[in-house]
Amino acid sequence: MATTSITLSAYPGRRVREGGCISTQIGLCIGGGSPQRRLAVEGLGGITRAVAEFGRDVLAANPDASFDIFVSMAKGQRKPRGFYDAEKAGTFAHHAFLREDVGEDATYRKLVSPPVSGAAALAA
Repeated sequence: MATTSITLSAYPGRRVREGGCISTQIGLCIGGGSPQRRLAVEGLGGITRAVAEFGRDVLAANPDASFDIFVSMAKGQRKPRGFYDAEKAGTFAHHAFLREDVGEDATYRKLVSPPVSGAAALAA
């Protein structure tokens, strides 16, 4: 299986339920400043595991935060086969850290970068 270099980025946000519809509000960090992690993974399962670990680490560094995780490939890297379908189906669980019980100010929260975990340190 081919190794893919990815970048995970966490952005503050929240899930909003209005009139039976659910939407997502994301606060983008202009000029950087969002927690990121670069690492090498194998296949879609590797991306799923990396997102879960990064999300737990960001949450540990930012208790009660609400955020979404974006997955991007390193420059020159192709997305693994099935990436778009897996992303659309929620396989990576990148929305798992978005909460409905927070106010609009959650989208303006500055997220602190977590310390690098053991697995991420080996990949970096």
